[in-house]
Amino acid sequence: MNDDAEPIGRVLGDGFTVAPLPPGWTALEGLVLVKCLDADGSVTWAFRLTDGLNHEEMIGALTVQLDLMREEISALFREGDG
Repeated sequence: MNDDAEPIGRVLGDGFTVAPLPPGWTALEGLVLVKCLDADGSVTWAFRLTDGLNHEEMIGALTVQLDLMREEISALFREGDG
């Protein structure tokens, strides 16, 4: 386990909220992509993950999300064509 790991609320602060999991679901592992301002005030991105995820799971999860987002954006253009 990462010795520097902290609870997500302590890392991101109380101002960040996410949709809850469906009733009866239990969180096991996760990955977070955060848009940030760095120490110089420049916009940058931070990627954090829990220790239990392997590369294959991360690639699979990110690929599925990317495909779903592409389909969602594509549907917006198709709806506008009608």
